[in-house]
Amino acid sequence: MEAFTASVIAWAEAHAAWAPLIAFGIAFIESLPLIGIFLPGSALLLGLGLLIGTGVVPVWPVLLATILGAVVGDALGFWLSRWLGPGFVRTHLPRRHRRMYGRGVLAFRKWGIWAVFIARFISPLRAVAPIIAGVSRMREWRFQVANVTSALIWAPVLLLPGTLAGYVAAVLDDRGDTLLLVGLVVAVLAVWWGLRAYWNRATAPQ
Repeated sequence: MEAFTASVIAWAEAHAAWAPLIAFGIAFIESLPLIGIFLPGSALLLGLGLLIGTGVVPVWPVLLATILGAVVGDALGFWLSRWLGPGFVRTHLPRRHRRMYGRGVLAFRKWGIWAVFIARFISPLRAVAPIIAGVSRMREWRFQVANVTSALIWAPVLLLPGTLAGYVAAVLDDRGDTLLLVGLVVAVLAVWWGLRAYWNRATAPQ
């Protein structure tokens, strides 16, 4: 995954004009039910944030594309699950995700619209939240309100750390502090991967 992430970010750096489309694709796939689990979308968006901070790619087109991709991805999952119905979903849901699906159903019954909003920020739940909302027949306007408002916060939250790190790195590079520049980039990536590994262990089935 590290090699894949690095290659995508390197391609985005070399083709800055395509950065908004790349951001849309990352956020869209990251938000697709189940499929998004296999994409290191958060790490990719962190890398795009680094490119924003260093001035390689524009901030507003990338930010807006990220928001739009997240909204469309969740909306597609919601519509598809409503069309397929709960029976199809339960039958074809991978076994390793069934416990998470059951917990999500209970959370939706308790929290409703807030469950959709909060799930955006929790990686495992983000992949099944649109499915649960769809099969539980949540009213579409309630789902879409949570979908859009959470995306408006989620996108800048993911892009901001990388952007700040990229900005500081650019300042250090201008001053010739190469070692500090390399150390900063390595530290940001190490903290990110460490937090991701800790989260994966904490949420792994017991």
